[in-house]
Amino acid sequence: MAVKCPKCDFENRETLKFCAECGTQLAKPKDIRPEVTETLQAAISELTTGSTFAGRYRVIEELGKGGMGQIYKVLDAEVKEKVALKILKPEIASDEETIERFRNELRFARKISHKNVCRMYDLNREQGTQFITMEYVEGENLKSLMRRIGQFSIGKAVSVARQVCEGLAEAHHLGVVHRDLKPQNIMIDNDGNVRIMDFGIARSLKGKGITDARVMIGTPEYMSPEQVDGTEADGRADIYALGVVLYEMLTGKVPFEGDTALSVALKQKTEMPHDPRELNP
Repeated sequence: MAVKCPKCDFENRETLKFCAECGTQLAKPKDIRPEVTETLQAAISELTTGSTFAGRYRVIEELGKGGMGQIYKVLDAEVKEKVALKILKPEIASDEETIERFRNELRFARKISHKNVCRMYDLNREQGTQFITMEYVEGENLKSLMRRIGQFSIGKAVSVARQVCEGLAEAHHLGVVHRDLKPQNIMIDNDGNVRIMDFGIARSLKGKGITDARVMIGTPEYMSPEQVDGTEADGRADIYALGVVLYEMLTGKVPFEGDTALSVALKQKTEMPHDPRELNP
């Protein structure tokens, strides 16, 4: 193993105490090893069931994967409660501007205290890994439920939509816009109550190098025309997305489909959807 001189960069044998080129005293390998170890430390990309993360979160199971990373059900040993923990993808976690933007958004999202909104807790860092903790909701997301049972009855669709409206109304009253409302972000708990998830995340991802095919801001099937144009979205974008969700609950299909994300997004601006009565009288 060669030892580089800190003054002239000459590569010396590790047995030498002084540089053979300029005579500068060389650092011992054990002196530099901790620094090398820290530099090479890799961020954790996934957790294993039964392991403990950050000294307090015992992993119960993986709940799924999304554009931001993997999410787990964990037991918080500090408060003895189950919470959801999301490990951010390295390409997101390594972008300081994105992390700072999310930290700012989280300050607003945490103000929402409503029965139809999942509580966001903290953004933390552990061993080079950025992670988010949030309230754990036992149940099934709306997308999974629609795939399982098909078209909703009018009563069921209205019940879900009304609860989403109540959660959105509270968030909008506090000046918080979701910007990526979709069935995957709407949980139905075991008692049939609706919980909106992931407030503040979509806007946080609005940054250079993040808006690629792997991490899309907004979802084309539920994206409002102003989001397609790239203009600043307000609460009306959430209402538009809820309209799409309501259409999907009643017909079993989204209003617009296409071969690519771009083609679907453009249809939000240029086409009219089929009358839902054509799909469900």
